[in-house]
Amino acid sequence: MATLAVDAANQEGGAEQKETKPDWKAVWRPRLERAQTFVVENYLPIAFAVALTFALAYPVPGSFLVHIVVLDNVHIIQEINMAIVFLISGLALNTTELKKAMKRESWPSVAFGWAMISFVTPLLGFAMREIPLTPPAFSVGLTIFCLVPTTLGIGIALVRSCKGNEAIALLLTVGTNMLGVFLMPLWIKFLFINYETPGLALNVNIPDLLAKLTITILVPSVIGKALRELFKPVEEFAKTYRTALSLLSTTNLAMIVWQTLSGARDLLFEQRASMIISVIVLAAAVHVFYLIINYFVVKYGFHPPIQEAVAVVVMASQKSAPVAVTVISYITSDPAQQGLLAIPSIVGQLSQIFIGAALAKAIAPRVQRKLVQYKEAAAAKEAAAKEAAAKEEAEAAESGLGAKGVGADSAEPSRATTTTFTTRTSDIPTPAASGELPPAVGEQPPSRQEGADSTGSALGPTSGSPRT
Repeated sequence: MATLAVDAANQEGGAEQKETKPDWKAVWRPRLERAQTFVVENYLPIAFAVALTFALAYPVPGSFLVHIVVLDNVHIIQEINMAIVFLISGLALNTTELKKAMKRESWPSVAFGWAMISFVTPLLGFAMREIPLTPPAFSVGLTIFCLVPTTLGIGIALVRSCKGNEAIALLLTVGTNMLGVFLMPLWIKFLFINYETPGLALNVNIPDLLAKLTITILVPSVIGKALRELFKPVEEFAKTYRTALSLLSTTNLAMIVWQTLSGARDLLFEQRASMIISVIVLAAAVHVFYLIINYFVVKYGFHPPIQEAVAVVVMASQKSAPVAVTVISYITSDPAQQGLLAIPSIVGQLSQIFIGAALAKAIAPRVQRKLVQYKEAAAAKEAAAKEAAAKEEAEAAESGLGAKGVGADSAEPSRATTTTFTTRTSDIPTPAASGELPPAVGEQPPSRQEGADSTGSALGPTSGSPRT
């Protein structure tokens, strides 16, 4: 019996060990989910880093693609990549979100953002073009980076991380990029008029540049938006696969960077490290300068709600590297020169990502606290208003009851007077009944005098009873 008991205990222990043995799927599934979340949230810097690594380590595939040219100066693969980016932008464009940003009270913030992105921040290009960098393509690249519109997707994601107003961020992105199609050719002509670029052959043809930007940026956006509005399945597809479409858009942006850097890889390695570092520092400084200017103007110029302020400051301080690379591909046909011109835009975009990520960690808790304070203040104001309304209703009810009471009191004495008069006149004894002699003239018994006084007092002047 003892042996059987020991065997049974051993079997139970073995069963417990089998049950407690961890399943590898249960162990790795949470880790894989965390890794997937990290990759999705940081896909843009990861994709840019991969593109940079492949372009510098093995540039042959990217260089081959960037040298495919049609119609004399159109790098067809890059054009397809950019068209896909704006087609997805149109597909993902939610009209409801745009309507939220077009409320009348939001127009000052939207107008300020448009003005800063399209008309004010490009003025910094005049300073950038005068910086004596070697080669001069770096200065020209910084100048072009200053005049392009705001970022396509990373700006909205950053506003979301900072708890800002996403609707305004979306409206600024769409509006300034559409407007930039018409303004960028003018800015380029204006910034480089009578400006000599040694070693660079820039072809700034406004009608040609306008036509190419329209085909690359405006037309795909309109097609994407039209497909979403006209076909319900397309809208459902865009909503269901929103994250996948965003990743596809970022992949196409990274492919543009990969091809551009691959074509300039050999020329890039010939540059001094100090110049590359200077370009990186200047590109980051441009973003920081924009942040400071926009912050102080928003804070002291006008006082929008904090979520609108965050959206405006973030979006008005960013510039789009892919759009800059596209513009560069239109003003020079040399892939090597394109790569040098694009370096400031690419490192500027990366600096915006890392600076923005650091800012989001500091700004988001502050915005959250402000929102809680706003809600508490609104709740307290609403409670005070309700309390005041209830007090007014109570006072009105009391005054109404008082008016009714006064009316009742004014009607009651007449009824009481009539009753008293009737009662007292019927109770007065006659001389015959009482057997008493009538009083002498001018003489009144004490009891009768008191009764007459009280009766006269009750009747008042309206009783008509003479006093004796």
